[in-house]
Amino acid sequence: MSFIIPSYARGWDEHPPADVSVGMGIQQELITALMQSSAWPTSAYIHTYDEGGGYFEHVAPKQLDAFGLGIRVPTWVISPWAKPGHLEPTVYEHTSILKFIETVFGLPTLASVNHQFDAVTPVGSNYEAAAAGASSGPPAPPRDGSHQIGNLMECFAF
Repeated sequence: MSFIIPSYARGWDEHPPADVSVGMGIQQELITALMQSSAWPTSAYIHTYDEGGGYFEHVAPKQLDAFGLGIRVPTWVISPWAKPGHLEPTVYEHTSILKFIETVFGLPTLASVNHQFDAVTPVGSNYEAAAAGASSGPPAPPRDGSHQIGNLMECFAF
């Protein structure tokens, strides 16, 4: 299990004003190296963006809790087990990766104990609470336990 976060400070990603071809080149190197390794037959490479990666959103996100899902972001699932050419309509978000790991390896929930969010949510994107003068919003249940969010298993043919 590895999480790879290219350097924003060095322009090695796809955030504006970085050259997107640099970020794309890094992904190509990583995917090619994995595919040529002995680990490839049992691997899954999941590439997702953090907060957008582009100006393409045209559908309002579902509101699952006070914090909201935020804008939709593209995700690639690259694996010998990935369904070829598959476009999945299931709702995913960043905890979907945790849910995938939990499901594949039979693990207990990895992020359901979030003491900060169990008590309150940040006001940042909860505009109603901010407009009312609140410094925090209502508690939010951990998302990795939510049945409204997929676990990426729909993208694979195991």
